[in-house]
Amino acid sequence: MINKLRNRRGVTGLETAIILVAFVITAAAFAFVILNMGFITSEKAQSVIASGMSEATSAIMTDNGVVANFANVSLGDQSDICLTKLTFYIKLSQGHTPIDIDDARLVATFTNERHHGELYDVNGTIMTMTCVNGDGDTLLEVGEKYRVDIDFTEIPNDGVDPAVVTRTDLYCHPYETFRVELRPSEGAVLSINREIPAVYVAVMTID
Repeated sequence: MINKLRNRRGVTGLETAIILVAFVITAAAFAFVILNMGFITSEKAQSVIASGMSEATSAIMTDNGVVANFANVSLGDQSDICLTKLTFYIKLSQGHTPIDIDDARLVATFTNERHHGELYDVNGTIMTMTCVNGDGDTLLEVGEKYRVDIDFTEIPNDGVDPAVVTRTDLYCHPYETFRVELRPSEGAVLSINREIPAVYVAVMTID
């Protein structure tokens, strides 16, 4: 009888040891999963921080005002006047990293109260960028300046969404708003928002 009890106690102790080992293995596996998830989260956080720093340290800004060209000014009726061209200058903010403004790395869009469309590299003539002072490459660097010309007469009727039926619907008119955005592959978006005032001359600066 005593031997049976001793054997029973030995078996119980072995079972307890097996259960404890199983708990230890499970806890170790769980701890490994937690640590691994922590490392993955840390890597993602570092990636987000690096991306945010890149966005914050790259910024295009306009230099002076936006010059607008209008058609049909002589007709006298403001509703007949059409915004046909925009000209403005861009530069890099002081202390920021260079931005690639090649047409393969920069997206430019135009939005008015009726349509939205892309401007850059659609047919090569809608939006052009000319280096005013710089080293001639496609990197916009501190101290360099580019002139941006947008010719809305070059936009085809199906070049905007929705497609236009009449050309006058494509153009902006006095008392309407428009937005031009330059989106580099890295860095902050340059957004130009303007409301066109009453127009009495063919060329004017819109502040």
